[in-house]
Amino acid sequence: MTNLLSAALFRLKKSRLFWCALLLCAAAGAWQPYQTHLEFERRFPLDSVFFVYAMLIGLLLAVFLPLFFGVEYSDGTLRNKLATGHARLSIYLSSLTVSILSAFLFCGGYILCTLAVGVPLLGQPKAPGPLLISVLLSLLMEAAWCSIFTLFTMNFSRKAASAVSCILLFLAIFAAAMTVYQVLEAPEFYPSFQLVNGEMVSEMVRNPNYITEERRPFYQFLLDLNPVGQAVQYTDGTVTRPLQMALCSLGIIAGTTVAGVLLFKQKDLK
Repeated sequence: MTNLLSAALFRLKKSRLFWCALLLCAAAGAWQPYQTHLEFERRFPLDSVFFVYAMLIGLLLAVFLPLFFGVEYSDGTLRNKLATGHARLSIYLSSLTVSILSAFLFCGGYILCTLAVGVPLLGQPKAPGPLLISVLLSLLMEAAWCSIFTLFTMNFSRKAASAVSCILLFLAIFAAAMTVYQVLEAPEFYPSFQLVNGEMVSEMVRNPNYITEERRPFYQFLLDLNPVGQAVQYTDGTVTRPLQMALCSLGIIAGTTVAGVLLFKQKDLK
């Protein structure tokens, strides 16, 4: 497996696609605090714009990973790896490892540029301790994205099919997360306006769609299980269940990796 990792890392180093994606992350990381400074000066701390990458890199991985690893099918690289005696498990795990490493590099490029531009313009983070915990959790979330996309990338023979599937999957996960998030954010009461004796009168009416305290933990679990749902919480600074979020990410990594390996072992690569 060491040889597989070395070859994949060498190809990553030589990939123009990788360097373009890394440059995009770095540019986005520098632009976000700069734009915030132009619009609001120091009224918003660096913490408020720090985690934009949590959403951005998930979409970037949906595009990058199928294009980067899909070449191995079209060029016959996977067949050559099997012909030289490499096990399918080692091939899959090496691809997953490189995927996670590339995701961490994208996050690192964004974070470093955010700090380099944001600290002089917006000041030091207000809560460095919780910020560091959220960064570690977000890296685990990005690893979960990699495990999901690797499952599709390694089991689709055509690069275009895997790329389209990963993008559509990201959009579906995004829509599911937004639906759950809106349900959780629904207010318990909302104002209702009526015309009484020629005057507009308002009263607070109970929202029938409000999630009660008994049902709320289930919807919170669904939000934590969804990588986009986690990204929303990082971006909003509303991380209140870090252990549950970490366990959900680990569960996704374990489940998709096992499923991906089993499918890849049965795939016909001729």
